[in-house]
Amino acid sequence: MKNSKISIYEVARLAGVSKSTVSRVISDRGGSVSPETLERVNRAIEQLGYRKNSIAAGLRTRKTYIVLVMIPDVANPFWSEIARAVQDKLEPESYSVVIGSTYWSEEREARYYELAQMSRFDGVILNSVTDNIELIKKLGVPAVLIGERVAAQNIDTVGTDTMQATKVGMQYLYDLGHRRIALATSEHGSERYLSLRARAYKDFLHEKGLPFDPSLVFSVNLNEEGGRELAKRFLAMPDWRNRADSLFCGNDILAIAAMSEFRKFGIIPGIDISIIGMDDVPAASQTYPPLTTVRKPRERIGQAAAELLLKRMENPAGQPEKHLFPGELVIRDSVIDRRKR
Repeated sequence: MKNSKISIYEVARLAGVSKSTVSRVISDRGGSVSPETLERVNRAIEQLGYRKNSIAAGLRTRKTYIVLVMIPDVANPFWSEIARAVQDKLEPESYSVVIGSTYWSEEREARYYELAQMSRFDGVILNSVTDNIELIKKLGVPAVLIGERVAAQNIDTVGTDTMQATKVGMQYLYDLGHRRIALATSEHGSERYLSLRARAYKDFLHEKGLPFDPSLVFSVNLNEEGGRELAKRFLAMPDWRNRADSLFCGNDILAIAAMSEFRKFGIIPGIDISIIGMDDVPAASQTYPPLTTVRKPRERIGQAAAELLLKRMENPAGQPEKHLFPGELVIRDSVIDRRKR
């Protein structure tokens, strides 16, 4: 176990180098010393169990060695797994991670922004409730946005190609004979300003020559409460069985909650109605029936966001980068093959 009481002087003495050399190895990860010296210093660090005193280092360098990860809902496994991937990537680089869950609240988000502007963090990784990209850029610390935005052309962005992922799910429904597809999305986060799912939905219907019925587009919160509300509103449509044969949900939490609510009314997903989700959270494979969904690579998104933030903290003036990963269809049992009917 590494010992914070071991000093940098003891490491320098054991390695036979100066204190400043040890300091360069710790702060610059060895970039300005020879490979031989780097090996000696690292060996001494390991032998003594030295652990860097981040507080003292921060006083000297004005760094906090703390990164804020701001997500909309820590209870959603999609976001918690992204946060964990960020933490796993940043901790070996001596950064601690603070998780801030806004629960879609602009007021909570504003408080986190205030902390960032007070130099409490060295960097921020966030999925913003609002679309104020200029405010994010003016926080005074490097920031990486999780989730695509039209306005986010000059800020580092990591996420899923939402339009591609939506069309993958829509195509699967279409291939299995569905022609009256309903959509459940949100007015929060990126969807509030961008509506990528809704845009992909309309584009797909147009490409296939299918009519667009605005009454089949439901706007709800992307959580369990929203899923229960969605199911009730869907079943309240007059003659819903002839108006819609399937439901594409904006995320798995929404889909899972809706399926549970449908069953309360005797409507069995996969038999009476087709349902497809997005994200592929762990619970998606454990529902009844198991949920067909479009997987988003949560771990890759978190790792890429952390790597991009590290890069930006080293080079604040570099050109903004955007990394969007494709969605992947995961076929289970919640979608009916209507070609056989």
